Amino acid sequence: MLELLEPIAIFTHVARAGSFSAAARKLGISKSKVSTQVADLEHKLGVQLIQRTTRSLSLTEAGHLLYVQGEELLRDADQAVASVHNLNDATRGVLKVGISQSFGTMHIIPALPEFMTKHPELELQVSLLDHKVDVVSEGLDLLLTMSEQLPLGMVARPLMKCQFMLLASPDYIARHGEPSRPEQLVDHNCLVYHGEWHEHSVWQFKRGEDYCEIGVSGNFRVDNAPALKSAAVSGLGVVYLASYLLEDEIKKGTLVPLLRDWQLTHHLPLQAVYPRRKHLAPKVSSFIDFIKNHIGNPPYWDNPYQDLYAERR
Repeated sequence: MLELLEPIAIFTHVARAGSFSAAARKLGISKSKVSTQVADLEHKLGVQLIQRTTRSLSLTEAGHLLYVQGEELLRDADQAVASVHNLNDATRGVLKVGISQSFGTMHIIPALPEFMTKHPELELQVSLLDHKVDVVSEGLDLLLTMSEQLPLGMVARPLMKCQFMLLASPDYIARHGEPSRPEQLVDHNCLVYHGEWHEHSVWQFKRGEDYCEIGVSGNFRVDNAPALKSAAVSGLGVVYLASYLLEDEIKKGTLVPLLRDWQLTHHLPLQAVYPRRKHLAPKVSSFIDFIKNHIGNPPYWDNPYQDLYAERR
């Protein structure tokens, strides 16, 4: 069994990098050694792990299964080393974090210098992502995501729940009027988030015992939430927007809250997602705790709107 550990680790790096050459550079060994180790591993296991062509490689079913387990093996090894390093409760090593792009740019990146100052022995690698993420295949220790879907083998720690607002510009309201009930939105130009895996074109509202879902439409769909905000500020239509995207638009009057006495009940949690294991590495738990404290409860960006939220309740 021990003689398989090195070739499994090398194979995992090949699968992660997508090529023998990239894996060799990452490991600091020759390409020929990488190729030989993978070939020997296939021979000892009696299965083909990689399908090779002149331009690319892909994993077989057996290769994908071994790759997933290999990633777990490498992570457990990293965790074992980190546990020894962290006997003095220091946070060190390399921490690879993926963050939803718009949220990360606005609310996480500005806070990271403080985190790095607290943990000077830590190397932080951040990826701002706008696609569906495979935590294992992308080599992440942690993913901060707004997605409600939890991948298999992952643990999700909720950090906060997004509040939403219905908004339009004063110019749009002057031209088209202000809705007094959610049902009237069918007569308005509604700006819709339209991503590769999700379209938010059914908007949810609640007031007391009344609950309704309104199918909306309009002439503008986009897969970027800040772009929706910009379109609304420009007077293009009505937008159902997460409050974390707002800066000072309401204070300046460039956007006006609509249906103030209705709760917007779309469920969108911020979650810290990481691979399931017995013990969480100190560098990961330190980062999660820092982000949770940085955001606050309620989130700091919601503080200006507490009166509005109180009206809804």
